[in-house]
Amino acid sequence: MKSHFHIPLLFILLIGTISSCAKTDADRYGLVTLSGTWKIIETEDNALADPGYEDSASGEIEIPGDWKHLLEKNDNLTATIWIRKKFTIAEETAREFSGGMAVLSLGNIAVSDKTYLNGTLIGSTGTFPGKDRPLSYRSGWHRERNYRFNSSLLRYDRENVVAIKIFSHYINGMAAVPVLTSGEKWNEKMLFREYLPPLNNFYPIILTIILALLLFVTLKGELPGKFVLYSIILILCVSIIDLLMIGFPSLENNIYRFKLFIGLYMCIDFILILLLQEFFKISIRPVTVVLSVMLGAGITFIAYAPTTKFLVSYCFPATAAMIIIYVLYSTGIFLAALYRDPRRFWYLAVIVLFLLISAADTLYNVVSNQFYRISFVFTLRLPFILLGGSIVYLFDIRNVVRENESLATALLNKTKELQRTRKLVSKVEIKPGPRDIIHDVVEYLDNNFNETYDRKKLAEKFGLNEDYMCNLFRKVTDTNIANYINVRRIEAAKQLLKETDSKVIDIAFHVGFDNLTYFYRHFKKHTGYSPIEYKNMVRENAIPIPIDDEI
Repeated sequence: MKSHFHIPLLFILLIGTISSCAKTDADRYGLVTLSGTWKIIETEDNALADPGYEDSASGEIEIPGDWKHLLEKNDNLTATIWIRKKFTIAEETAREFSGGMAVLSLGNIAVSDKTYLNGTLIGSTGTFPGKDRPLSYRSGWHRERNYRFNSSLLRYDRENVVAIKIFSHYINGMAAVPVLTSGEKWNEKMLFREYLPPLNNFYPIILTIILALLLFVTLKGELPGKFVLYSIILILCVSIIDLLMIGFPSLENNIYRFKLFIGLYMCIDFILILLLQEFFKISIRPVTVVLSVMLGAGITFIAYAPTTKFLVSYCFPATAAMIIIYVLYSTGIFLAALYRDPRRFWYLAVIVLFLLISAADTLYNVVSNQFYRISFVFTLRLPFILLGGSIVYLFDIRNVVRENESLATALLNKTKELQRTRKLVSKVEIKPGPRDIIHDVVEYLDNNFNETYDRKKLAEKFGLNEDYMCNLFRKVTDTNIANYINVRRIEAAKQLLKETDSKVIDIAFHVGFDNLTYFYRHFKKHTGYSPIEYKNMVRENAIPIPIDDEI
């Protein structure tokens, strides 16, 4: 069992390595650190690119940080601002920049920017909207700003000025420490990183598709139809969210990007519930209905949000509350499955822990309006889910052949037992008349006890009135039909527990119980032991294995 733990653990360590390499390592590679106080001016005037622009009376902001207070002035939650930083380069540091290229690393900026150094444009990302279409822009939020320039632009005898023109739409701020470094040191940093796939592009989508294909191809049609359907919908929704995050598609009104994002976010967590219920065979229908109604109401609420401010002020908190409910219910499903079959699912706890931490981090950043701080590691949630499903099924497949063989042997023994039981029932003295039909009912139940009991259909099958059939059955057999079926199921389950290596849940479903709790309760009622206790004790020959001659 220890080897089961290594796969998800190694996967998490790999992701941790990649994500850590994706961060700006200012302490080691930054020759000049530009964090701290910057000047901030809300304007579209390009004159602020001039290093001589007088900004002493302007407001100030701490970087890393955000400027959400400026966005709250309008219903679109948009602003075009300039941030400026003056700095000097120490003499000993200047030698590091002598000749060659230099790099200004700013991390992610929400959402579009044009960056100037000493009045010269050194790079830009995304686009700015026109005045007639204030929400038509291409977002560059997902891309790190690492702008290369000739080090001759730097001044070593006086102040340097970095001026950045930024357009923000709800998402705003800079999460990383800005640093200025030499091209040589930057190449040292990138030597290892360039071989790793960045998390903020198509790689999560590709990884998702590969894992999904691996799971589906490995099982070759053994997956239930609902499971496949829910998986496909989940993959599509997550892939769309990944595309939205990296700026696709280009939209005339980017409020729809946020609407799609949070709407699909809700759908993903709801579909995950359906997927988990199908996977673990645990379902509470009334709760599922309530959650589906909540989903419909939430999507309608989001669709009709008139402005970004309304969306953020009302729809985002409502969405967060619903997602918390979905996540808690999903966690409850997993814990119930873990309690029911800990040996099969214990190693999934590592993956579930990662998913919970990622969900909590994303929700916190959305609710606290720190969207720009969302870690792109959350795009790996679906690959983690698919990885967990693959692990479970791959480990289960190893036991399929052995279990099938043991089940075949047990079924042969059960057939002999049923034949013996029919002989015993045939000895029961039954009065002539309609009572003879009860003998046929008993024989039918002996052969079909693992099917769902429907009193109406059973009565129609034998041409009897429901109440009359039940009363007559009790008089003839001294028990009711439901109890007779349950006893037969328990006897079959006892035999399978003794003679096979099948899991308790598989045996319960095989003999006709569709609710594991119901099976446990009846098994203990009829045997005095839980199924697991019974299995362990009969394997150790601690208790006798009687075959009931009577019901």
